[in-house]
Amino acid sequence: MSELLSIQDIQRRFPGRRTPIDVLRRKPVSELVAVAGVSLQVQPGEVLGIVGESGCGKSTLARLAVGLHPPDGGSVRLLGEEMHGPDPAGRIQMVFQDPYASLNPRMSIGALLSETLQRYRPDLNPQQRKDEVIGVLGRVGLPPEIAARYPHHLSGGQRQRVSIARALSPRPRLLVADEPVSALDASVQAQIINLLQRLVAEDGIAIIFISHDMQVVRHLCDRVAVMYLGEIVEMQPVEALFANPLHPYTRALIAAVPDIQNRRSAKGPPVSGELPDAFTRITGCRFRLRCPLAESTCKAPQELRQFDAQTAVRCWKTSVERIAP
Repeated sequence: MSELLSIQDIQRRFPGRRTPIDVLRRKPVSELVAVAGVSLQVQPGEVLGIVGESGCGKSTLARLAVGLHPPDGGSVRLLGEEMHGPDPAGRIQMVFQDPYASLNPRMSIGALLSETLQRYRPDLNPQQRKDEVIGVLGRVGLPPEIAARYPHHLSGGQRQRVSIARALSPRPRLLVADEPVSALDASVQAQIINLLQRLVAEDGIAIIFISHDMQVVRHLCDRVAVMYLGEIVEMQPVEALFANPLHPYTRALIAAVPDIQNRRSAKGPPVSGELPDAFTRITGCRFRLRCPLAESTCKAPQELRQFDAQTAVRCWKTSVERIAP
């Protein structure tokens, strides 16, 4: 099967701030390495989960995928074509975490959706745009009268449905959903997750689903990539990841979530401490400063070891026997 999206060795750095004292001392500008050589692929109709603690680079990776950030290295290809900024055809769209911040409060919902249609589907006449607005609202479970309202008139769940409707308007092949349910209560979260599942099942849309909620990821995703300090440390099919997590960080993430059924009881010792400062340069394994299994060998560079087409791990301690069911 041909890949829908291919990210190869993508990198993104941000310069640090210099205080007046740093300037006087001629201190060099430090860099924040937000994404450090990430490679992944998304197949048509697949839901790929990306998990990790806040600050691990998930959101930066999402913005790189849709072209909102230019990469400092590597490439992003959509249907084999290298992307240089947002896709002009709208084949990849993003759903943001905060639907209120991402919707213009001065525009009605109908105007917001119509504006998107005008940009990506300029062949539509005004009546066709109006029909499309009503149609896409219906797809996300909202009544036609919502089109006349403004974002502040809606609940959080309704605003997120509008955000999804706007992303669907160009008829994309891939949605990148960056923490789309984290700001919602549990019942509304379930409604949005069910909506995303329906879009995959009925329309064949692929989704990159970014979250720190392991339970939601297990329920929704087909495959999971685990990120830590800008790197992917593990990638597995979702059931294999929960049954047999390979990296100590993945085992710690699963162990920290209550009531997750881990059939293999593969939980490791809990992770200690907090995520290091993003400007900290760590040689070797970036997780070793918090890993309860760290040894001197972990100070050496750790490559992402590929065991099969869907399984990779960045830990020298993982063996083929550890992967076998």
